[in-house]
Amino acid sequence: MNNSTYKITDGVLFQKVDDETVLLEPTTGQYFTLDPVGTFMVEHLKAGDSIEDIIQQAITTYNVSTEEVTQDLEELITKMLAQQLIEKLS
Repeated sequence: MNNSTYKITDGVLFQKVDDETVLLEPTTGQYFTLDPVGTFMVEHLKAGDSIEDIIQQAITTYNVSTEEVTQDLEELITKMLAQQLIEKLS
């Protein structure tokens, strides 16, 4: 998973408001609200960064452990894939 890249699914609306972000899949009505850390992670997913790169950047930015970031990012990706808000590229 560490070298994987993802993208926001075509048609999904991505709206950042202050420190939070909302993603909305207009066809199904599925939506996802992100806190600042989740927003950081999704912005890097949108930029095409690999999971490994996102983990390293989050460790530096938020001064957290590799295990914590990895677990949080894997949970976020799993939930967003299930709601068809993102799709795996590689």
